[in-house]
Amino acid sequence: MKHVYLIQVDNTPRLYELATGRPIDAFNRYATYKTKEVGHAFAESLPPQYCHATAGFFDYCYETGVMGGPPMPTEAAQTTINLYWDFLTKGVNSTDFVVRRAAKALGKTPVKPKSARTYLAGVNDFLRTSQMKLKDMASLVRILTKSDALANVVSLPQTDNRRRTKSEIDKIHSHTLAFGNTPKDVHAYALGGIPGGKVKGSQASRNFPTEKVLDLLNNIEAPMHRCIAAMIAAGGVRHSEAWGIRKSDIDIYTRTVRIEDPNFHRNPAAEKAAKKLPYKGRTLATIVMFEPFKTIFFESLADYFDVRPTTDSDYLFVSDGKQTYGEPLLLSKDMNSLNKQLNRALRKAQLDLETISPASNAPYTSHSLRHFYGVWARNFVYLPGRRVIGLTLPEIKLLMGHKDIRSTEKYARLSEENAIAEIEAAERMKALWGKSPNIDQIRSAVYAELAYDLSERMAA
Repeated sequence: MKHVYLIQVDNTPRLYELATGRPIDAFNRYATYKTKEVGHAFAESLPPQYCHATAGFFDYCYETGVMGGPPMPTEAAQTTINLYWDFLTKGVNSTDFVVRRAAKALGKTPVKPKSARTYLAGVNDFLRTSQMKLKDMASLVRILTKSDALANVVSLPQTDNRRRTKSEIDKIHSHTLAFGNTPKDVHAYALGGIPGGKVKGSQASRNFPTEKVLDLLNNIEAPMHRCIAAMIAAGGVRHSEAWGIRKSDIDIYTRTVRIEDPNFHRNPAAEKAAKKLPYKGRTLATIVMFEPFKTIFFESLADYFDVRPTTDSDYLFVSDGKQTYGEPLLLSKDMNSLNKQLNRALRKAQLDLETISPASNAPYTSHSLRHFYGVWARNFVYLPGRRVIGLTLPEIKLLMGHKDIRSTEKYARLSEENAIAEIEAAERMKALWGKSPNIDQIRSAVYAELAYDLSERMAA
């Protein structure tokens, strides 16, 4: 960065002007709030990611004159801020002279819209948080001093909530599970912020193909990465949860794996002594694993123990590097680096098996294995006594540790074969109505036909 420099002080980002060495208070207050005051209900990597994105935005503002010089006219400043998306995605190819000049001066290489949206999310979070703090301060001054000294302080109009169009609301409703009486205006407004461009989403399935997952797990070379991949596929854990597993969390004899309670529901007194990890909505004490992936995990675990570096650390996954030998990987490397390392191992296994996603021409990732868990639970897990195959969405929500069942719906999609089988069973039931048919007999016959059809396809 040309005008600012970013450092870490007590694990908290701090930003300073390069020309004067003065701290940039607006950024530093935000960084403190994001990393310390609000805890870690979100992913552990999010605060530094947002802070880094915001530091880049400050550099842009200094270069374009929004900050660091004589006050810019309000309208010009707002226009320049609104061009930040253009700066991120087009840079020196922008049609705007100010953006082109800033991109050239800062050596900014354009990024794809998907990456730009990540940067913009951090900047908009900073702007919204700062506006919230400003309003809180104005209210506090008014209450304590009976003064309206901050009443005329104006925040960026971009941060005001935006009213969604009818088509936007209809799209949200079409992708949302609703329970009970939902207020009509619950989705009427979107969070404000610097406007960004549209990002073309992929409709390709994100779960790893069920017919290929066993080959993938068995084809991963490194025992550690095979162990983690099997844990995600078998138990649906997040990769960030997997890196935090300890040896003491695993019971080889009962073949169970416990997971740290992130919200301290089971032991509230332990909150001060423990470091919160990005476990989001998980509250279960034990990971629920499904076969045959559970067996693959414990076999991979045994292979990993044979080559695991000698160390006193209770963390399962430790470093074999010269400088950090035996140290927990969770503490010696950042989460993004660990995930990239895992995804490289998955990519190599897929290239060898030729299972790269045909829809996106890109490899499936560790997150695809978590999606796979949801699909498997919804379509292939059978509980004795139930009349249908698969767990319910609320059950899968609990197992996967989601806070919102809408997230579970995205992961645990109903397979085409199961949907067709249930529809066919219902149609046969209608045809035999009044003849005392047994719906379970009809359903079993339909699924038997489905099993035969799948066997034929595998043999072809």
